[in-house]
Amino acid sequence: MTMTDCASCADERTAGMAFCESCGQSLAPEPECPHCGTPGGVGADGYCEHCGMLAGRERDHLETDCGATAAAVTDRGLRHHRNEDAMWLATRGSEIDVVVSDGVSSSFDPDVASLTAVQAAGALLPSGDVAAAIQAAQVAVAGLTAEGDPRRQASNPACTIVAAAVRGDAVTVGWIGDSRAYWVPEVGPAEQLTEDDSWATHVIALGADPEQAMRDPKAHAITAWLGADAGKVAPRTGEFVVGDAGHLVLCSDGLWNYLTDPAAFAAAVREGLREQGTLISAARWLADYANTAGGHDNITVALIPVTPLPKD
Repeated sequence: MTMTDCASCADERTAGMAFCESCGQSLAPEPECPHCGTPGGVGADGYCEHCGMLAGRERDHLETDCGATAAAVTDRGLRHHRNEDAMWLATRGSEIDVVVSDGVSSSFDPDVASLTAVQAAGALLPSGDVAAAIQAAQVAVAGLTAEGDPRRQASNPACTIVAAAVRGDAVTVGWIGDSRAYWVPEVGPAEQLTEDDSWATHVIALGADPEQAMRDPKAHAITAWLGADAGKVAPRTGEFVVGDAGHLVLCSDGLWNYLTDPAAFAAAVREGLREQGTLISAARWLADYANTAGGHDNITVALIPVTPLPKD
């Protein structure tokens, strides 16, 4: 029988155990720095304490797999040095709560803002009140200026948010900003369930030419967000009951920027589901799709199949 020593307390334990019975510390091998190979040299900030290189952070790539019920993936992408997106996914039988938040990169600590937003909203979503959950997220993100790094007061942490509560075949969505929710039917184009709070959407509503507006450098500038400097902003919500089976998709602009056409978006989702076979594999495939297309932004996508309930 092979034995190994616990690195923390030096007690001899049987190899293959997950935790030391004496001190409770993990017996898993310490990860190596990908740059210099030093075992266990990566600090909590993601930098190697031996060579100083950024080795990666926990949030660079995260997955939540709820089997056939729901799945979500968030990925740093190829151009950003950290993942400023965050997600929340929880299931309770036929009840599903999902939140996606995208940190505003021009603000300070946008990654903290997005994580704070999904945690605050996710904690209230079991009530089914999506608007209240988003309002709680706004309060929590605005409160970040009063704690932590004092630079937050000069550049308030900020983020967007989209959230959904699925209750059987009834879906409620709410949002602030330009993270989106889509309904992807089994055939046909996707239906965008949200309307971006963005400069382009605003001027198009005022009568501007849509193609010209979308080509403007200001097109994706958001006009509403979560944060201490957001002013009085109320979430918009929508709800519907599913008539035919399909998938609810929540995502950040790191994905939809590469799939702006509704038909192309639906085709990509269906291709991922068809080729990969499982929700989590399809979510990974969509994140990989965005990275292959350039990966210019952080990427988050959640997939939730919804089917109509049997008629009495």
